[in-house]
Amino acid sequence: MKHFLKQIRHKIHRFAAGHYNLLLSLLFLLFLFRPYQHEGFYVGIWKIFLTAALMLAIFNVHHQRAVKIIASILAIPAVLFTWYSIFDQNEFIISAICVSNALFMAVCAASILYDVVLRARVTVETLRGVVSAYFLIAFIFAYLYLLIEAINPGSITIHDQVLDVFANPHYYFSLMLYYSFVTLLTIGYGDIVSIRDISQTACVIEGIIGQFYIAILVARLVSVYSFFSDKRLLQNIEQDIHEGKKGS
Repeated sequence: MKHFLKQIRHKIHRFAAGHYNLLLSLLFLLFLFRPYQHEGFYVGIWKIFLTAALMLAIFNVHHQRAVKIIASILAIPAVLFTWYSIFDQNEFIISAICVSNALFMAVCAASILYDVVLRARVTVETLRGVVSAYFLIAFIFAYLYLLIEAINPGSITIHDQVLDVFANPHYYFSLMLYYSFVTLLTIGYGDIVSIRDISQTACVIEGIIGQFYIAILVARLVSVYSFFSDKRLLQNIEQDIHEGKKGS
């Protein structure tokens, strides 16, 4: 029994120590349990997970020192405004949450992509980083859609109804998160629609990013994998030739 528990602890420690493991898991849970028509205690728990995800986006990632410092500075207003919204949900607070969180996540996503794209190897860790950045992009645009709707009401409609963002910003953020993923994946069910120029522009930009993200990153990862596969093959051939010369 002790040996079994020791193995479990070892596996948990390895999982927690790996880059992108905890971040990706928490981003997935944040989307899965987004505060859809929930208030009070549930929203508080969700904010705890969101705060943890912001911290993991700094410390569970391959960031350069300068990027880590910048991300840490940007995380301060993101966390403060997120928690302050429990007491006050006026236009300034909601806009500040959207701007601070979107800016913080943009810096982290860019750093992750820089790391996984330029790093010349394909590993499970690299793939986790790619997926983490994909989730962060969806979260960034969710905050942008909420910001657009807060500043310019009527930009986005749900079943032809105008949103009332300030009535329940957590509920509408969950809808914007769903809308962001649907747009990024270019599914487009049509239940949530952008009807004004700025929201339509943001929607098109996200759709373009979704298409090029997959195309460019898959091409990059395949090329890197092929390069190292061919390199290993040539090394094996050279080794066989060298051993053959020795045998003769």
